[in-house]
Amino acid sequence: MENIEGKIESLGLSEKEAMVYIALLKAKEATVIQLARVTGIKRTSIYHCLESLIEKGLIMKIMKEDKAFYLAEDPKVSLDGLLRQKKTIIDAIVPELKNMFGTGAFQPEIKIYHNMNGMRKMISDSLSTKEKVYRYYISDLHVEDLVGEDFMDDFVRQRIKLGVKVFSLRTFSYRPAREKDVIHSKEFREVRFFPENVVIKPYISIYDDKVMVVSSKEEKFGFVIQSKSFADAQKAIFDMVWNSAAI
Repeated sequence: MENIEGKIESLGLSEKEAMVYIALLKAKEATVIQLARVTGIKRTSIYHCLESLIEKGLIMKIMKEDKAFYLAEDPKVSLDGLLRQKKTIIDAIVPELKNMFGTGAFQPEIKIYHNMNGMRKMISDSLSTKEKVYRYYISDLHVEDLVGEDFMDDFVRQRIKLGVKVFSLRTFSYRPAREKDVIHSKEFREVRFFPENVVIKPYISIYDDKVMVVSSKEEKFGFVIQSKSFADAQKAIFDMVWNSAAI
């Protein structure tokens, strides 16, 4: 019984309300005095519980010969109604809560990832870009060596499906197998090249207000900096290099 009371309380009922509600489910109908006797709850508290249960649509009040009786509604119908009430309230307040969310002072964030699953999560996040575009530098690091070739192949397919365009600055030597014989424009990709003497070991991706770094094959870790100011600065540097790079 303790378990069912706890579950009922999780629907928004107080401990006493749950006790009164269960007592009415068992008794079919009861007076305040009978409920006080069965539950051990004071009559004044019983009245408060009954008012709340009626308001929630879980029980009803009937009069017989000027005497008040209370009985439980069909639990299937009444509990469904309670859930609908909660959903209506949630639907009504969510827009206002969303407007409030994030309106305070934003603090830049740095998240560090040390294992394959963490780096996969980090890389996948770039698919959520609101700008539908990200820029990246890459040279001798094949990211699939750290997160798996199948994962990267699926990542590229998802990116294309979502219509996310990429601008890739890379060395001439960077030639991943998945790009063999592909036409970059068909995969929403534009490519330009560094001079041969320029090597940037980490994979660096910039999107929205984030800068993602997957370190070298030797270090095997990654991190994301979330800061609009920092990301905007990195975009400006990338675009400057892009405009002077070989096509």
